[in-house]
Amino acid sequence: MCQLYLILKADPNFANAFAAVFSAATAFLALCISVITICIQRHHNVISIRPVPEVTVADYENSLRIKLRNNGIGPMIIRQVIVRRGNEFKESVIDWMPALPKNRLWNHFSTKLQNRTLQTDGVIPLLELTEAVGEQGFSIIRDNIRHHLCNLTVDIVYTDMYGTKFKIYKKELTWFGRNINELEPG
Repeated sequence: MCQLYLILKADPNFANAFAAVFSAATAFLALCISVITICIQRHHNVISIRPVPEVTVADYENSLRIKLRNNGIGPMIIRQVIVRRGNEFKESVIDWMPALPKNRLWNHFSTKLQNRTLQTDGVIPLLELTEAVGEQGFSIIRDNIRHHLCNLTVDIVYTDMYGTKFKIYKKELTWFGRNINELEPG
C-alpha cells in the first residue's frame, strides 16, 4: 500500500488516471446495486399485492348463493369466467339455470365479468336465490336449481395489476348435490 502511495505521489498523471478509473468503477458498482434493488423491489411489489380468488357457496333451506371473493391483498382483474359442465362452456352461472316460475325473479346474478376489477375483500354475487316471506313452493324451485348447479365447475382466469398470469382458479359446485339422492325417489 505504501508503494502505491509513493507511485501516485511521484506521477500526478498516473494519480489522476487511477482516480478516474476508481471513480468510474465505483459509479458502475452503484448502478449495478441500484438495478438489483429495483428488481428486488418490483418482485416484492408483485408478490405483496397478489389477489387470491375464492368462489364461496351457501346452500340453505331458504337460500342458495354463489359468490366470487378476492381474499388477497391486491386488486384482482377478472380476465374470464368459464362455467362448464363436461365439455360445454358458458360465461356465467345464470346461463346454465332453468327458467323460474312466472313472477319469480333471481335475487342476484352476474354476467359478463370479463375485465372487471375486484378490490381486496370485494365480493361479486354470481347467483343468489332466497325465499320470499310467505312464498309457496320454494323448496321445489330450490331443489331444481341444486340439481342444475351440482354438475357445474366455475373457472376464474385472472391477473393482478401488473398483468401477472396465475394458475386458473377452479371451484366445483358439487356441494349443491349432496342432498339430491335423498330427494329423488330411489
